[in-house]
Amino acid sequence: MKKENHPKMNKLQTAKKTAAVLAMLSSPTIEGAAKAAGISRATLFLWLKEDTFRDELARARAETFAGAIGSLKAGTERAARVLLELLESKKETTRRHASIAVLDFALRIHEGEELDERLRRLEEIAGTGIVGGRFFKVRYEKSMADYRSGNPGEDEKS
Repeated sequence: MKKENHPKMNKLQTAKKTAAVLAMLSSPTIEGAAKAAGISRATLFLWLKEDTFRDELARARAETFAGAIGSLKAGTERAARVLLELLESKKETTRRHASIAVLDFALRIHEGEELDERLRRLEEIAGTGIVGGRFFKVRYEKSMADYRSGNPGEDEKS
């Protein structure tokens, strides 16, 4: 039995790859990640060429990022309260900076909601095939009927 097909070797390699993925999440360099995982730099570069290893690394990074975002979301209510309290500060500069921050956040929220609504409407239109109102819909349906029947439409006749 070849060495790489041996069950104990596969288990060891899987454990090393898992360690390498975890090391890649916490190390700023490939060299540091390889050292932390107990493998050579060349081995890590070799694994980074494998689709399955890259997929696992991407999944682990996404999970880590999602966890960080969750932590930030948990603190947003407290941060908002602090920012609103700063509007009552005795220092004019602090009040001005807090006011600018509150207005900036409010504008971003408004823009996001507006974009969501515009996107929803576009998706609704795209789902129905109606882009230019009733005129376009009638023309589109006629063109499709002509196309399916093999008869050229008015515009295509010579």
